[in-house]
Amino acid sequence: MEKPDKSKKPCAPLTCPIVRSVLLIGDEWVLLVLRALFRGAHRFDELQKQTGAATNILSNRLGRMVEGGLVVKIPYQERPVRYKYELTPSGIALFPVVLELMRWGDDWLPNKDAPPMRLLHTECGKLSRPGQSCSECGKPITIENVRLLDVEDSASTVDNAA
Repeated sequence: MEKPDKSKKPCAPLTCPIVRSVLLIGDEWVLLVLRALFRGAHRFDELQKQTGAATNILSNRLGRMVEGGLVVKIPYQERPVRYKYELTPSGIALFPVVLELMRWGDDWLPNKDAPPMRLLHTECGKLSRPGQSCSECGKPITIENVRLLDVEDSASTVDNAA
């Protein structure tokens, strides 16, 4: 019997949309960069602070995200040239996916030492669990009507919103 050639990558048909998606976003750093962008970070140093990624890793993932059409790179300073990163419609379309990953992580990988991130639904002013609809009022959650908050930010933000 012939031994399998381990130097070859497993055959995964690119005709499958899951395979194509995973090749672009199936990386922990890409998902953390998306989370930071959804929270409002745009500049390299802000993205690095929110993700904890080393500069070479962050540069690589941002390059992949630009090449994959998830973000655009826009200069905001000339000398030295510095860039900010903005989500494209394709990147914004991943918001529901990230919400569901947050919900899944809360439900199936709870961590008593790390309270879950909360969503401030700006339409009703209440904190919601991650998901496609507000756990308080039932209305759909979109990138336009929600803010992603750490638990320590939640109390002061909700008090200020009231």
